[in-house]
Amino acid sequence: MSSNAEHTYRIGVVGPSDLVSLVKRVAAVTFADHLIVALAYRNEAQAVEVIAANPDVDALLFTGVIPYTLAQSAGVISKPAAYIDYTGATLYGALVELMSAGYDPAHISIDTLARSLVVESLTHVGIATGDIATMEYRNGIDAQRLAEFHREYARTHPGAVAITCVRSVYELIREDVDTIRLAPAIASVRTTLETVTMELAGRISSDAQVVLGMIELPEPDDALADDVRSIAGSVFPTGPSSYVLVSTRGVLAQHTCDWTVMPLLEQLSERHTQVRIGLGVGRSAADAEALARRAVDRCRTAGPFAAVVSVGQGRDFVITETAGGERGKDERVSLHVAARRAGLSHATLVRLEAAAAAHPDNEVTAAAIATSLGIEPRSARRTLKQLERAGLAQPVGTVASGAGRPAVRYSLRLET
Repeated sequence: MSSNAEHTYRIGVVGPSDLVSLVKRVAAVTFADHLIVALAYRNEAQAVEVIAANPDVDALLFTGVIPYTLAQSAGVISKPAAYIDYTGATLYGALVELMSAGYDPAHISIDTLARSLVVESLTHVGIATGDIATMEYRNGIDAQRLAEFHREYARTHPGAVAITCVRSVYELIREDVDTIRLAPAIASVRTTLETVTMELAGRISSDAQVVLGMIELPEPDDALADDVRSIAGSVFPTGPSSYVLVSTRGVLAQHTCDWTVMPLLEQLSERHTQVRIGLGVGRSAADAEALARRAVDRCRTAGPFAAVVSVGQGRDFVITETAGGERGKDERVSLHVAARRAGLSHATLVRLEAAAAAHPDNEVTAAAIATSLGIEPRSARRTLKQLERAGLAQPVGTVASGAGRPAVRYSLRLET
């Protein structure tokens, strides 16, 4: 670690020059002992190049989720890292600016941010959300696509305003669309600096991260407290049939085989006609609560018996059950139907079915598929994920591999 004093760190700030300067100003007031290293770029795509140069810093602070995601996907992040969140105070500031200029905040297009978080923020201040448009950032979405999203909304909604989190998008559309560029609120910058500092100081253990869950049932459940106690958690009612669960990451990760199965979901599905469990894993209760709300919202489209674990940075783990806790291993789908649903060729699925048949209960790992089909393990994992999204593969546990993370074990539901 490069530090000039016991609690002094070199923090590299990755982002456009104006936002890097903003972080430096906030740090000068709150974290005067830290050395802020400017890692500025002109375009978000340059973030990977900036980090790949291996700057002499102890941690990385990204001024937005897009450069963070690009660097993470490229595998160039090897130090503690965090990005500034643009919801909360940052979004509220933009709404105030919007209304002060005489615009209607109910007719806006917003990029990068998750729709559920935008709707929650606008609803909280009494703004109608039925006519707003959002495009959440996903890996592979570039500035041109975000710009066209805003232009299309402006074409169909005269007088609308675009709100963008991306400087390059702002530069593309500001001449032909009324546009506000979100700049992070000072409070958001300070929170991210605190997060990075705490992680560097070793005061955050992954296993000790807070897990907050929101459980929605069709009727009250007197046995729920006993179910939750068995996993060293606590549960509190928040309504006639809704509950909040509190635990820690280490306990829940072990209980769920690293988010691949959910015994609690199985137990509840035996007693109820509908179960939704949204779990958020965060460094603080506030972070965990925001992620839990996102997770339980996603449960509503995942089926009547669903659990979603949101661990931040856009990563969600979806776990589903069928009625009565049965996993439906015998509910096979024909290969012709499976090919259409998964976007894989019939020939590939024939080979997959044959490979799975060689294992007990049709349960396989990516390594087993890679060996049987003669493909790279990375390709095998991608194929299994395609099958999982199509409902044709179900994670049922893990297998200890001796080193690294345990391999996920899948049950396939295919028949010729």
